[in-house]
Amino acid sequence: MKDGSVREIWMVEIMLGISLLFGFLPPFIMFLKTRKTNMFYREASRKALNFHLTIFPFFFISYFMPAWYTNFIYVVLVIELFFIGYAMIRIARKKSHTYPIAITYIKKNVI
Repeated sequence: MKDGSVREIWMVEIMLGISLLFGFLPPFIMFLKTRKTNMFYREASRKALNFHLTIFPFFFISYFMPAWYTNFIYVVLVIELFFIGYAMIRIARKKSHTYPIAITYIKKNVI
């Protein structure tokens, strides 16, 4: 992924921060709006969207688990917070980032 400008980096950082609250919607919106125009936004939002789509089933499954197993959702939240925080730090330092547990739903060459 090419280095982004300071404005692009800030926008991606904001998108990732908001995605902690709203899940896959911020990366999805950014991907739809910028997939043909800006490669930096496209790649950052594509990676975040793949990560969120990988994590989402765990939140969905946790609603059907017994009440005594409610700590599962907190484990998933901590994992999500850790990986997104790590990605934010890597982006701020203008280094390549990846989400190790993300399944690639959206490939690089999708236009």
